Amino acid sequence: MRLLLLVGLIGLVTVSCRRPKELARSSFPTADTAHAVVIKDNASEEMKKFTDSMLTGIRKNHIDFNSFSGRAKFAFENEQDSKSGLTVSVRMKKDSIIWISISAPVIDEVVRAVITKDSLKLYNRLKKQLVLRDIDNAKEMLNIPFDFNTLQDLLIGNPVYLTDSIYQVIKTPSVISFSCDNPEFISLFNVYADDYGLQQSKVMDKDSAVKRSCEMTYGDYANIGTRRFPTTRRILVEEKNITKVALDFTRYDFDVPVSFPFSMPSGYKRI
Repeated sequence: MRLLLLVGLIGLVTVSCRRPKELARSSFPTADTAHAVVIKDNASEEMKKFTDSMLTGIRKNHIDFNSFSGRAKFAFENEQDSKSGLTVSVRMKKDSIIWISISAPVIDEVVRAVITKDSLKLYNRLKKQLVLRDIDNAKEMLNIPFDFNTLQDLLIGNPVYLTDSIYQVIKTPSVISFSCDNPEFISLFNVYADDYGLQQSKVMDKDSAVKRSCEMTYGDYANIGTRRFPTTRRILVEEKNITKVALDFTRYDFDVPVSFPFSMPSGYKRI
């Protein structure tokens, strides 16, 4: 149950009909350093000019939307378990609500969740369990620090924890690597050098005693009007053990009518 909640809360919400592809660990800086240029002086005029230009390019790629409806395949594996063959439907109204339904072959829907800025509602049909939490309580229960906006960005394919506090910039002919500082986390990014599209990112706790990180790889970009949507995601969550996730969107529609049905089931055990 905790894993299904984790799936719902951090965007691991779609399952493929195969085991996850081999996931190469992200390399920060990018491994392609044969012709790398390192910008060492964070305060230099060269650094400021370059980072300002890079941030402008990255933010031009920001995926904006009013509503989103998508379907994807998802697979995960860790030391205890692995699952495949699931399908996840995702619907979102920007800055308002996220609706997730996870289905399995033959038995159809297994989990449905509705997440708002204030609350999480989720039921598990197989285990007849019901979760009703305010969002702060849900984050504490799952030990996940993500808020609603971060989850929204994860699902839609925008960078998370990107700030103006950039350092450790390394430029190669194909990829630019850099780090970002914010109060709780250190974020590492690899972006394509030609269009500043997001290739990889990694978020780590600043507290060295909390050995927790999340690596994300983005690929197979599709052009949807002015949007560039990454249809494949590879996610690696590391805490006490490692969970690998393969996420493949098969359908994605922007600014279409969406609904968020959630009927409270009777006879379920509240947990």
